[in-house]
Amino acid sequence: MDFFAVKQQFYTGNYEETLTEVAKFNKTQDDTLTYYKNRALLALGQFSPTNSSSEALDTVFDAYYHFLQDTSSDLAKLEQAVDAAGRSPLALNLLVTALTIQGDFSKALEVAVEGIDSDQVTGTAELLLTAIQVTLLNNQPSLATTMFENFQALQEQSSEDEIVLNLAESYINFNLAKEVTSSNFYFYDELSQTFPSWKTQLGLLSLHLQQANLPESKAIIDLLESDFYTSKPEAAVYNADLLANKITYTILSGKDASQLRADLKQLKPTHPLCVVDEANNKAFDQIVAKYSA
Repeated sequence: MDFFAVKQQFYTGNYEETLTEVAKFNKTQDDTLTYYKNRALLALGQFSPTNSSSEALDTVFDAYYHFLQDTSSDLAKLEQAVDAAGRSPLALNLLVTALTIQGDFSKALEVAVEGIDSDQVTGTAELLLTAIQVTLLNNQPSLATTMFENFQALQEQSSEDEIVLNLAESYINFNLAKEVTSSNFYFYDELSQTFPSWKTQLGLLSLHLQQANLPESKAIIDLLESDFYTSKPEAAVYNADLLANKITYTILSGKDASQLRADLKQLKPTHPLCVVDEANNKAFDQIVAKYSA
């Protein structure tokens, strides 16, 4: 089966359209369909545990959902569900994500490599994408590059995984500030036109901000704050990211972003920008305390 349309819609952030594409397969049972259906439902805040499902991957999603309710909880039940699902790359992807949320990057990468190197092909591209995000979060861009290049060299590629691998490469380029005005820019520019969504517009906005293209950045911010976009269910998913980009835009414009920072902290205190700000403030306070004593 060809899941090209399912993956295109999911990775461009069109989660309702993802569910529509999955539904076109009627009652077909397939782990890939289960994975993208449940991921889309989670993104939209519409997932509910199946309890009675006989599908092993559904059980993994149930355990992952319960973990999300308390991300400091033990991962034993999730690990048991992943084992019961045969430690498939799609199942391992959820375990890797949970480990990453808990900050255990080393274990997350170890589990990801296990799945990528396994004999099971289905879901390895998705797992590579997650693994690359883990390495970048852990400040290991050279490792991310090596993993991507090795995967490209050793794995047979399918057309439906093209967007997954393109995203993986774009994340590396983002981190290294490579191809900012060429291939990386045009990738997101094309996505935002072909699959206009919150996610693709935010990707393009980030690239414009990298280049300090303030008029273009302001145009995208205004677009995302229009009634058309704010009425979409994805607005709740990405609103904090828009606010974070507005902070960057405001600073680049030479204006005070204090209120926006406060708004972001109130909206989503766990946002990476808030976490970095808090760490920097603590470090500054320690320096002040040290030299004022």
